[in-house]
Amino acid sequence: MQHHSLGLAALNQEIIQPGYRILDLGPLAVGTTQAFLQKNCPCYIEDLIEFFSDSADNSDQKAALEQHLVPKPEKIKFDVILCWDLLNFLSPELIAHLLELLRPNLKPGTLLHAMIYTGAQRPSRPARFKLLRDFTYETTDDPDYPLVPCQRHTTVTLMQSLGRFKLSDSLVKRKGMRNDLFEYFFEYDSGAPTGKVRPGGASDISTYFSSRDVGDALTLPALDRALEPARKSPVSHVIDCGPRSGRNIGALQQQVGELFVLDLHSAIQWHKRRGQAGCDAIRSAFAKFADTQPVDSILTWDLFSFYKPEEVQVLSELLLDKLKPGGQMHVMFSKRAILAKSPSVFEVQADHGVLVKEFSSGESPANYFSLAELIRSMPHLQLVGQGHGKLPGGAFFHELALKKMMGA
Repeated sequence: MQHHSLGLAALNQEIIQPGYRILDLGPLAVGTTQAFLQKNCPCYIEDLIEFFSDSADNSDQKAALEQHLVPKPEKIKFDVILCWDLLNFLSPELIAHLLELLRPNLKPGTLLHAMIYTGAQRPSRPARFKLLRDFTYETTDDPDYPLVPCQRHTTVTLMQSLGRFKLSDSLVKRKGMRNDLFEYFFEYDSGAPTGKVRPGGASDISTYFSSRDVGDALTLPALDRALEPARKSPVSHVIDCGPRSGRNIGALQQQVGELFVLDLHSAIQWHKRRGQAGCDAIRSAFAKFADTQPVDSILTWDLFSFYKPEEVQVLSELLLDKLKPGGQMHVMFSKRAILAKSPSVFEVQADHGVLVKEFSSGESPANYFSLAELIRSMPHLQLVGQGHGKLPGGAFFHELALKKMMGA
């Protein structure tokens, strides 16, 4: 039976950058590791299939697992953990023990990718994944693999066993996927402030966007004004509210002291999908960044356009609290009758130009029809710079550099 892994494809195409460390819990023979090695990513193989074979008769599974894992220096921190379908064959207690053993090598933002069986007929052993092409796999029942009881995890028991890993995204019954195999991303939260991008040393800063996605780079004078203090200081701190994946943040990262990428829209929408009202969802999403220290600049891009006035007021107040006195916030507003399906993705280039990837129109009308309407939802900010122009898709935009007023 074939399964197209949209999750692994997204990891390879949008998330994993050169130098990321990958922990693969499956066997080396799967073949996916080669795609990551081509990105110059160190890969570590633990092969839990071998663990299942070797420990079948061992009454102390926790001790057997600890003996199976290869010790690693604490300085090695994994960016991604690939679990395949193996969590289906570990008890909740053993999953929790596995992650406790891995904890010294985890960091805020570590992503865990897992495939979970949901059908009435559960397999009696882990599947053999054979890479066919473009992250499409042949999944077979291999008699050489050990028989292991399938645990039938519920979402609740799985999340409880994963501890500090929180559900980040799910992929269910998409085109090419097996109907009985769901894919999940979980993100590690150590309890420390999250979103910090680790320093990079890559000299090759290339765009993730193709020429089909974007037009020419935009010149944004208000963005340059908002980032001017941060670009001058090697110890500056900048928050980017845009997504962590789907763009190259290397150029911006090299232009400022420390960069924190919050991906606020995804975090807020996650809480909304779970039934929280708009303002409550914003507060819940922002709670994980509560310990983030005030920064010099905040880049919101077009985030505010996707939220109603009362939501923008809450969101702007929370962000304002993370801005140093005199710090600057950058905001973009594009004039549209219908909102796009998702906020645009903005990628700062080495020459300070900005590439923009836009998305098609959705079904919701715009929340604001003038810049003045949006500004009224953001008190305690003083205009210090602005610019305007046309996005690649043809919509006119206005950009603002807003300074935090003293006493705010």
